[in-house]
Amino acid sequence: MKTSLFSRIFTDNADDAEKLDNWIAEREIDIALRGHNDDPLPFTVDADRLANAASSHDDLIEPGQIRILSADFVSDGIATPYIAVLDRWMEDIWLVVPLSPYDTPATDGEMATGIPLAGQRILQCWNARTAHESLVGKSYVMGALEEKVRCDALALFRYVSAGVELPAGFSSLVGPPILSKADPRREYIAESVARYAPLTDAAIKLETVFARREQMEERRDSLRLSGAFARPAYGKRDFALAAGDKAAQTVETFAIPSLGVELDVKHTPSEGKVRLVAYRDGERDAATLEGFVVADKDATPVGEIQNGLLVADEAALAHGFILVNPETLDPVPMEKMTKESE
Repeated sequence: MKTSLFSRIFTDNADDAEKLDNWIAEREIDIALRGHNDDPLPFTVDADRLANAASSHDDLIEPGQIRILSADFVSDGIATPYIAVLDRWMEDIWLVVPLSPYDTPATDGEMATGIPLAGQRILQCWNARTAHESLVGKSYVMGALEEKVRCDALALFRYVSAGVELPAGFSSLVGPPILSKADPRREYIAESVARYAPLTDAAIKLETVFARREQMEERRDSLRLSGAFARPAYGKRDFALAAGDKAAQTVETFAIPSLGVELDVKHTPSEGKVRLVAYRDGERDAATLEGFVVADKDATPVGEIQNGLLVADEAALAHGFILVNPETLDPVPMEKMTKESE
């Protein structure tokens, strides 16, 4: 079979040359269909939204599933965002692999699935990543890998990530290796990494949050109020007085001199909610207290301030609260300023 100049430059193996020719033909068609856009945009996804939003997706995760990330969160108009669930990495963490939009494996880190459906034919094992189940669950099940294919994909992942030797017979499943810095397939690699980067960003954010919460749990005893910080900022007595008038909204303001901001605590009995809102110079402050943890009087985390706001249940803070610096895990001193009813 006659091969192209492209394949002859980047491989001297006849089988690999045919695969390269097939892949580059698909790639050229793909680029042409994008309107000659050689610089496709990555997914326009908000990592915070992906990490925090609740939705009715397929929450039951099992190894081998092929899932499509929700268009509510991930969409670039270029390729359908399929991922395959390879295995449980650790408790609550899953190893997932994106699928290539092409029908031919581009590199020796990609393999065929044997599935005839477009977008589900090639696994990008080189592009595997881990993600918390709360993120993986925000997707829809669209199919499944055969168990042998899943096991083969795990073997290929170990090969590309740790250099573990591949079983015999793998050459027919994978593409040709990239051996040159000038190989144009590197552009495809960079594009694929960028496409799924927001999923990794959200996963890293969640891991950071969970790690911080674990640290807080370990230090609960040290966070109990003592000395200069002898009682919760928002006391049980104040809460009871506010709850006595079911129609009133009680607002208390606390100054945080060390940070130059104020924190309004708005108690609304009719809703059973407490809203903590940050202000600076009379204007809403969405940045200074970002990520600060609100805990109950026993230092059990209740939630984090996001965009200058936290809404908590009345019962969670019924006996008062403390504000915790997420970097030092120390309580933040506050000075009570005013109290008024609306």
